[in-house]
Amino acid sequence: MKLYEPPTKEFFRLPNKIFDLGLTPIQFTLYSYLVSCAGSSKICWPSLKTICAKTGIGLTAVQDHLKVLEKRQIIQIGKRKTRNGNWNNEYTLLSLDNPEIYRDLDSEADELPLFIGENFPA
Repeated sequence: MKLYEPPTKEFFRLPNKIFDLGLTPIQFTLYSYLVSCAGSSKICWPSLKTICAKTGIGLTAVQDHLKVLEKRQIIQIGKRKTRNGNWNNEYTLLSLDNPEIYRDLDSEADELPLFIGENFPA
């Protein structure tokens, strides 16, 4: 029997804390794909079309679950202008040490803002 050999190239690492967040399989897949795209830079900009093609997740589900990851402050979604003048989404991977990511978003009292400009609950 051949022993396990760890990969030597073309692999990425996930933080162990990702398993403590209670992500759905789709959210876990999306986060994992963004980590693989970002490498050591913590920033990436794959198109929604590419994300769908690489993960096998439909466009609406990708958009909805990326918003949840942003709402939970696991990622930040911004805009980036390309060389040809088009705009792409830019995904920044945020620290998993932030206690806000562990909050329950199911109750309205604990609901976090959807957008960065909104005020946080008291």
